[in-house]
Amino acid sequence: MQKSVRKGVIYNKERSMDFAIQTNGFFVGYNSGKLRTYYLTNYFHLDFGLLEHPREVKLNKNFNQGGGFFSSFTYGKRNSLWNFRAGRGFVRYFSEKDRKKGVALGVRLEGGVLMGILKPYYLRVIKNQDGILYIENIKYSEATRDVFLDLNSIVGASSFGVGLTELSFAPGAYGRMGVMIDPGAFEKYVRALNFGLQLDLYPKRVPIMASRENPFAYLNFYLNLQFGSRK
Repeated sequence: MQKSVRKGVIYNKERSMDFAIQTNGFFVGYNSGKLRTYYLTNYFHLDFGLLEHPREVKLNKNFNQGGGFFSSFTYGKRNSLWNFRAGRGFVRYFSEKDRKKGVALGVRLEGGVLMGILKPYYLRVIKNQDGILYIENIKYSEATRDVFLDLNSIVGASSFGVGLTELSFAPGAYGRMGVMIDPGAFEKYVRALNFGLQLDLYPKRVPIMASRENPFAYLNFYLNLQFGSRK
């Protein structure tokens, strides 16, 4: 008996979620796709995630001489950069899989615009007023530079909520190029692994660090798990 082979477009639409880590940060995303042919899917993409400077270093500071209190912070960090990205892309599969087993291999290309959201990074520092020590939340500025970069004064990072009312924005563009490994490329459920390179590009330097040079472009390796369904 001759074995049947599945050909043609079985499904028309695809929706999926991305859960990704990158060399310096992470993102979560959403994809809405259209299956154009058996091997080609075009899609619209949204994601939101954290992008860190490649030279960021987290430190732990023991400011209690009794050794009982530690607080981590990133030395020299001026702002946290969160990116909201929106773009379009396509997946092109080059290998065919069996109906019940096997893996499809393809490429994923994507690009679009982004909006960088800068949140001031606050530190808790020890200050001395008339011989009385107290702790204050400060952000980087020319006036606070000396204290902000003084390891002897830093207690640790402030809570995430400090600075949320002082956001600024940095528009830009992004692109991704990756390899798709999909054991269910032609089935109802999306479950895929893709990895590759991601470029975030800004028209001016984004002030993430005070103690380091801030580039215009950030190139990262990313690893992404994708889950969803087709219909």
